Amino acid sequence: MDTSTNNEYETHDIYLAAYLMVSGCDLVRRRRQGARVYFVFQNKAGPIEELREAYYSGRAKVVAIRFAQEIISMKQLTAH
Repeated sequence: MDTSTNNEYETHDIYLAAYLMVSGCDLVRRRRQGARVYFVFQNKAGPIEELREAYYSGRAKVVAIRFAQEIISMKQLTAH
């Protein structure tokens, strides 16, 4: 479940997290709850909900190689 509070957006979706990174959002922290890792973002350019909507609706456009690299980075952040 994704949550949004006080200029922060939290998700456990690793692919959405990679997309947010490529889109210029700042990863401010990550937290672990059991086996699940949550990524917490801020976006100084505007609401992350707009980026999330573009991602899930299929309208998001990013450089594919950067997206692939961020997925690898996000996976490394989830390693025990």
